[in-house]
Amino acid sequence: MKIVCYGDSNTYGYDGDEMFGGRFPEGRRWPDLLGQMLGCETVNCGLNGRRVPRFRRSIEADAALLQRCGDGAVVIVMLGTNDILAEAEAEDTAEHMRRFLEALRKAMPQSSVLLAAPPSVTDFGEDCILCSEALAAAYERLAEESGVFFVDTAPWQIPMGGDGVHFSEQGHRLFALKMGQTLRALLR
Repeated sequence: MKIVCYGDSNTYGYDGDEMFGGRFPEGRRWPDLLGQMLGCETVNCGLNGRRVPRFRRSIEADAALLQRCGDGAVVIVMLGTNDILAEAEAEDTAEHMRRFLEALRKAMPQSSVLLAAPPSVTDFGEDCILCSEALAAAYERLAEESGVFFVDTAPWQIPMGGDGVHFSEQGHRLFALKMGQTLRALLR
């Protein structure tokens, strides 16, 4: 089995405790840890600052990027934190995600897709918490309508680094553990 992890800086492995930014070493990021736990290949398609693709060109480009990783893979899609921080509405973000998932399913029809609502953004006020919760609910409806798997990662209470947005090293370990448990249950 191959797992493709498509997301933002938390998938990339950005280290929020580094003064000038940095990246956790290979083997300490959740996609790498997940692959080690499950004994499979993982591909880290995380990118700092990535939001849910909004325009036809970016949707098609990102779907094609994932397609090159190999149809038949399990694709974990976890985006939305940067949308929330940019004050995007949850329903708008979910609608963009709908279009992206449609393109992804077309590009990779043999792949299983897991849509993951990202952990709540709690250090930036009540509005961000409410938007995180609304996004998780919208993603859950979207997953049901789109025929993809869904997981809300907010209840996992992932430890964050000093900036309050990016996973700590302990957070990457816990996230990989919880994601591994989720995949085992879903793919039985």
